[in-house]
Amino acid sequence: MDTKEEFVNLLQLLVEQETPSDRPSDFTEIMDIISRHFESLDFEVHHKEGKQTAGQLICRPQNFDSQAPVQLILGHIDTVWNRGSLQEMPFTVDGNTVSGPGVFDMKAGIAMMIFALKAIRSLGKDLDVQPVFLITTDEEIGSKESKDIILKQAKLAERTFVLEPSLGIDGKIKTERKGIGQFEIAIKGQPSHAGLDPEKGVSAIIGLSNIVQQLVALNEPEKGISINVGTIEGGERANVVAAKSKAVVDVRVPTKEDGEAIKKSIYNIDSGLEGIEISVSGDIGRPPLEKNEANEKLWQLTKSLGEDLDLDLQEGKSGGGSDGNFTNLYSPTIDGLGAVGEGAHAYHEKIFLEETLKRAELLTLLLSHPSVKS
Repeated sequence: MDTKEEFVNLLQLLVEQETPSDRPSDFTEIMDIISRHFESLDFEVHHKEGKQTAGQLICRPQNFDSQAPVQLILGHIDTVWNRGSLQEMPFTVDGNTVSGPGVFDMKAGIAMMIFALKAIRSLGKDLDVQPVFLITTDEEIGSKESKDIILKQAKLAERTFVLEPSLGIDGKIKTERKGIGQFEIAIKGQPSHAGLDPEKGVSAIIGLSNIVQQLVALNEPEKGISINVGTIEGGERANVVAAKSKAVVDVRVPTKEDGEAIKKSIYNIDSGLEGIEISVSGDIGRPPLEKNEANEKLWQLTKSLGEDLDLDLQEGKSGGGSDGNFTNLYSPTIDGLGAVGEGAHAYHEKIFLEETLKRAELLTLLLSHPSVKS
């Protein structure tokens, strides 16, 4: 059996284990599959149990030395797809295209981790920087349970590789990501009868409509700042001046400073109506993955090693977030090192097999590179 066939077989095993983030009991088999593969490569696997999620897998070499340099390799096995999605979009191999729910985002990235280690073993290489693999189960729902362990491992790592899918069908590496915030704005007005005493009421809906216009005005697309009022609700009946309303807002920002400024603006927002009470909650949950000197050096290394494989790697900015937004706070981070393909979270989700296997070769070279602190 050749490497390509082995890779596809493993990928099929992973994809056909349906793992929606909100069904932790569905992760047992896929965790067993992953654990067996790492253990066969002389890694110790620890399953950190979750409270409301399936938890995290931490895979370390059996001879792990806590005093030696560490590199973190990060990924997730939860998907946005509900159980039963395989019936509508089964795992399919068609030439160079492999399709299925979660194949691109990001179960191919997990298979790449395992195959990079297999390649390193087959070459008889001893790694100068110890690899620690962290595989989570709640990335698609905000990483609330896994965030602490991600940050803890990032603080110990001299470099971090995130096996999220690459950007675009040409496979750009993600060297920047926007920060992501979510805010809830709750409005309390004064109810009254819409026919008998309309002047005695203060409409929470009108107050919210004024606020929505202010939120829209905060958008600065030329700077990469976007504010989206995703949901609104309010009112009780058509004949009652609305006493309550609410909006949930998504915020995307390219820099930490932008995030702080937008947060301040939202918390100080005013409806322009007397008799309205405003309550704001929320924050920038994922900080931006921004370019810095250490990240630039890691990108240049990645690009150089890609050239050794005849890959003309390009970098790109992503409007979406990942756990790389967290690791970047403490460890130089390269994101989007995973599969080349398209259709994340969409029915046409797929990877391009040859290109993805080439990225597994790139990961092998990155993991084998000496410590920058040696």
